[in-house]
Amino acid sequence: MKDQLQHGIKLLRQVENKKAIDIFKNIIKTDSDNPEVYRHLGLAYFNIGRYSEALESWNRCLDLDPTHHQTWWNLGQLHELLDDPKNAYHAYNKAESMAKDQPVKAARYHEWAKKTKSNLKK
Repeated sequence: MKDQLQHGIKLLRQVENKKAIDIFKNIIKTDSDNPEVYRHLGLAYFNIGRYSEALESWNRCLDLDPTHHQTWWNLGQLHELLDDPKNAYHAYNKAESMAKDQPVKAARYHEWAKKTKSNLKK
């Protein structure tokens, strides 16, 4: 399973999103409780503009691991793209709080939240 996941991630990096989606969906058939698979599946969907599927995948990831800060950040990005600053702000705040043990990432998430919060006032 790990080899398949790594292969799917490699395909993502090579911008082979549709092939990566096939790999991730295949992994889910036998390992439906792996949050990393859903995170990367969401990234592949996001990359090709299939935002509702990205949202569904990332929500499933967070159902399995609500502390997954990178997925919270991905959700913030999606909500910003969909012109939903309120939910983007919430997602960035969650990412920051979930990354307490990684100060560099937490600081990055804090900056995104701060930027998004300023957009809420406009």
